[in-house]
Amino acid sequence: MGSALLALQSSLQAHLLDGNTAIEAMIASSHGIAVRERLAIYHHAYRARLVDALRDTFGHTATYLGGEWFDADALAFVQSHPSTASSLNDYGAGFATWLLERHPRDADIGELAALDWTLRRAFDGADAVPLDLAALADIAPEAWGRIGFAFVPTCARLTFSHNTLALWQALDQEQAPPKAQRLDTPNEVLVWRHGHRPHFRSLGVLEAQAIGALHGGASFAALCERLVIEFPQSDVSLEAGSLLRRWIDEQLLAAVVDPAAPA
Repeated sequence: MGSALLALQSSLQAHLLDGNTAIEAMIASSHGIAVRERLAIYHHAYRARLVDALRDTFGHTATYLGGEWFDADALAFVQSHPSTASSLNDYGAGFATWLLERHPRDADIGELAALDWTLRRAFDGADAVPLDLAALADIAPEAWGRIGFAFVPTCARLTFSHNTLALWQALDQEQAPPKAQRLDTPNEVLVWRHGHRPHFRSLGVLEAQAIGALHGGASFAALCERLVIEFPQSDVSLEAGSLLRRWIDEQLLAAVVDPAAPA
């Protein structure tokens, strides 16, 4: 009985994914809807549900492309990328990259989808108690030479080659988006959840490098030394202090990383 059920389930899965008709011989006929028509309902519903999930997650991208164009792209993605996740919230992880490959001359489409996806992941991401100013005050003076900082789990960085932020903001305000344009210099963007809402903002070159260094495990002292070398015209002490205060205010930091602390 178990093997027969497993075979039936496997055949149904094959039919849903690629239209395999082997299951037709395993289903009893009835006086109602024919077997093939019944299976077609499930075959269509499976794809339609995944397209709906993509449309929900990539809402700004769908508006930007238009319903018919987005649905055509979404259906093509569904047909080549069956769901392997237990939750529909996790479906679509590769959609932005797939759009970049499908529309190589229109990178704004894939970049917009990447922002949609990252904002949704920030909304659904793991919780963390952010550091406050009191936590910084508790750091012993001698520890500043070795400690680093960990960012909240929802913190992510994106790099855009087009005016993707302007496109997203216009769509978010239900305005006509500007013409897509390639930027002279790529734009780094920070995404995270502040309170209960996802946020994003552009990063300056100095801050982008500072965040990258801390993500890479550098201590705050080593970060400052690196910034002195790379930005000799800047007051690094002032810049680093301002960044640290901003990260605290924006609830971006989750923990002090002290290699000397007991495990």
